[in-house]
Amino acid sequence: MGFSTAIGLASGFTLIMAAVLISGVDKFWNLVSVSSFVIVVGGSFSAIFAAYPLRHILKLRQIISVTFSSREFNPIGNIELIVSFADIARTEGVLALEKKIQTLDDSFLARGVQLITDGLSPDVVEYLLREEMRAINLRHVRNRGMIAMFGKVLPAFGLIGTLIGLVLLLANLDPAAIGSNMAIAVLTTLYGATLANLMFLPLADKLAYMNDEEVRLMEITLKGIIAIQAGESPRMIRNKLLIYIDPDERPLGDI
Repeated sequence: MGFSTAIGLASGFTLIMAAVLISGVDKFWNLVSVSSFVIVVGGSFSAIFAAYPLRHILKLRQIISVTFSSREFNPIGNIELIVSFADIARTEGVLALEKKIQTLDDSFLARGVQLITDGLSPDVVEYLLREEMRAINLRHVRNRGMIAMFGKVLPAFGLIGTLIGLVLLLANLDPAAIGSNMAIAVLTTLYGATLANLMFLPLADKLAYMNDEEVRLMEITLKGIIAIQAGESPRMIRNKLLIYIDPDERPLGDI
């Protein structure tokens, strides 16, 4: 999953650089402006600092790194695991699942199994798991919101930088330098639009996609845990959970 993100970002920036270099190597340096970069990036971070607490901003690197992670969501694998747990629960009893908890990598599934082996009522189990789902979803939405805000403010500060450049240009109008000064002024818009549309907005969408996949996986797990507690047959549980899987992704022979 993270491999495609790296390919997308690398190919996008590479194509832009290639298009510039085709026009001539010397043209590349026309795209370099430290002052424009400072206005766009520095201004954007200032807006983020104004909108979010410091403790959350310090997680920015961690949040971005999530989009490059190799984590894959495997709902089919979770369904088969839940079905096997249902078989154990029917033949040996729910308490027999307790020894499986330590072997689970999925903390949400482990939490669900722990709750039903503790003998809590189905309503309490569902309430606790849904509250955990809600908390995880809210955290993901907040993280995505900060990345998406970069996508909003970067073009805005690019325009602000362009306006500053135009004001300075008009205040010290030199007909011989209009072309070069105008190019520098427009660079801030280029920087803002490129960083927003090639990096931060795609990363925000990637976080949204990952959140949707994780929420779907947790919903499958929740339904499976409740079904196990209710004593439903493994076959019925499999058919019930496969509803959440796209038809073309379901194992052959299943609904």
